[in-house]
Formats: sequence, C-alpha cells, structure tokens
Amino acid sequence: MLSLTMTAAAENDQQKAKSSEEITIAYVPRSLDNPIFLDAFEHAQEKAIDLGINIEWVAPFAYNAEAQINIIESLIARNVDGMVVSVNNTPEYIEVINKAVEKGIAVATFDADAPDSKRLFHIGIDNYEAGKVTAEGLLEVLESKNIDYNSKNKQLKTMIMTGVRGALNLDRRINGFLDKVENTNIGVQDIVENQDSVNLSVELLEQYLQKNPDIDIIFFVGGWPFYVPAEALPNFQRWAKNGGVAVGIDIFYDALLLQERGLLHYLVGQDMATMGSKGLSTLYNYIKYGIKPDEYIETGLQIANEKNLQRLLQTHRPWRVK
Repeated sequence: MLSLTMTAAAENDQQKAKSSEEITIAYVPRSLDNPIFLDAFEHAQEKAIDLGINIEWVAPFAYNAEAQINIIESLIARNVDGMVVSVNNTPEYIEVINKAVEKGIAVATFDADAPDSKRLFHIGIDNYEAGKVTAEGLLEVLESKNIDYNSKNKQLKTMIMTGVRGALNLDRRINGFLDKVENTNIGVQDIVENQDSVNLSVELLEQYLQKNPDIDIIFFVGGWPFYVPAEALPNFQRWAKNGGVAVGIDIFYDALLLQERGLLHYLVGQDMATMGSKGLSTLYNYIKYGIKPDEYIETGLQIANEKNLQRLLQTHRPWRVK
C-alpha cells in the first residue's frame, strides 16, 4: 500500500490554484526507437485523459545521452509542471534533474533511476531481483536440458548483452544474475554494449555469433534484439538450434514469438503499463494536491516459460506502433 503524506499547507494551496487542464507532464523515455516504452506511453495517455491533463512524450529517436539531456533542458525552459524520465545515474543527468527541481518542476524517474538526484520518486522493478530471477530461470532450463552447470571440467561460456554500462537499472540486473550463478561453471566471456539501440543490438548479436558460435549461453539484460522476426537473426537461429541457451529480461509479443520458436528459453518481464499510468497519476497527485509518495514504487515481475507461454501469447497483443 502506498503511504501518502501531505506537504505544507501553503505549498498545497498554491498547487491547487492551477486547474487540471493547465497541468503539463512530460514523459521522457530513453529513446523512441525502443518499443518497450510503448506500453508506458499508451497507459500514461489513458490516465492523462482520465485526469484531464496535458501529457507530452518526448525523447531522442535513438538513445543519446546528450540529446536526451537537451530535451530535458528544453522542458525546463518551457516550465512544464512535471517530468517522468528514464535516465542514467551520472553527473550530467543528476545535474539537469536537480536544475529542474530547483526551478519548481516535479521530477520522477521510471524504468532507469537516478537516486543521487533530487527526483521525487522512482517507479519500476527491483532490477537486482530481475537479474537474479532470470539466472534462476536459466538454471531451470539447463537442468531440463541435462546440461551440468556445476561441472568442474567444463565452463559454460556466456555472453551478456546490455545497453550502456553505468545505467543503474541494467548494471543491477547484471549484478543479480552474476551473484546467482557465482558458484556454478557459468563463466562470462564478454559483455556486449549495444548503446540502447535496437538496430545496433541486432547487428552486434549476429556479428558476435558469427565470430563466437561456440558460446553456450546468452543473457539479454533487456529486449533490444527481440523486436525482429526470427528470419532477421540467422546466426542466432542457427546457434539456438545447435543447443545455445538464451534468457533475458522484457516480455512482449515479438519476444514471446521468438520464445515459441525456441530461440529464447526464459523471459522476465517488467510492468511498463503501471510505470505509465501509476507514474503519471502519482506525480499528478503531488503537483495538484501536494500528496508526497514513497520514494520507491515497485512494480512486479512477470515470468514467461514453457508452462505459460501460450497464455501469454494470448494476453500480450502486438503493438500498433513500431
């Protein structure tokens, strides 16, 4: 249950003076080319209509830290009422978030957090737990395939694909994964960074498997390369059919299709819909009524495995916008 407290009465009265239709809240995902954010967009839009407020969805097309910070700077210059942003916990992001807060703009984070900033709250999954749960799923898959992950005679060579090192949410997923497999023979050979780019992730994955077809396991820290049909991943298809095991984080229709084809074996999902709707309504309640939320609002995890794959394919629909 979300614990709510009231801010000072004078501040509350000042906030109430603005009517709902005058309130503008901007959502700033990391990029527009990553469809994982579309669920957040759709549900934030629906909630904005319910609340009668203005919502803006702005981001660089492909992830670029400087471009995203410039967008946040432009929102500060326009004096929007609030922002919900997905960022890195780096000095540049911390500085621009703090600048917004000092200008009287309410800022929250979703998906990726900057806890060292003055942001009001963060809404998202427990990323460490997500990495740990993904590793647990990997061990289940290996057991089902009679692959010994405790053997002292052979190391299971593993590649990890992430977005950008230094992104707190992604690094915590990696940490959770590594801690869970620490006492096994699963050994990380490479960590490949795709710069949070869907297109680059596909290119890097195919190039990597062409050069390293003997890799045993791939852990996808996010779903970047899952947005294309299997035919666009010939090396990945060949690798999976030859016994490669792939697990990852992010559940959506295209990823589930790859899992149905046997290219992915275990997925852990995050609730972007709640990050959109609840993130918006929580920030609105603070702006409009001075209701201060908990600093961290956790959204739950979802699991996709052989037991529930068909049901999830029925409940996850294809996105209307690509």
